[in-house]
Amino acid sequence: MLLENENFTIYEVEELREKFVGELNVYRDIEIDLANIRKIDMPAIQLLLSLKKSCKEQNKSFEIKNINENIYKAFQLSGCDTALGV
Repeated sequence: MLLENENFTIYEVEELREKFVGELNVYRDIEIDLANIRKIDMPAIQLLLSLKKSCKEQNKSFEIKNINENIYKAFQLSGCDTALGV
């Protein structure tokens, strides 16, 4: 799933949560493409962590790809880079 907005913040979390749940119900492999994302905050990171946990519980694969340097730094600063597998 390619995230199209430049921001992945608390303001987008609810809408994306619904899309993620839909993806989780349909697909075996969940792939989140962050190529367009320029800004992320902790609620968005928490949503990704929750999605990864749901994938694990359902024996589905989970991958985050196309992470730019600023987003990767946000993952590192939050201490979630390892948990997210990036």
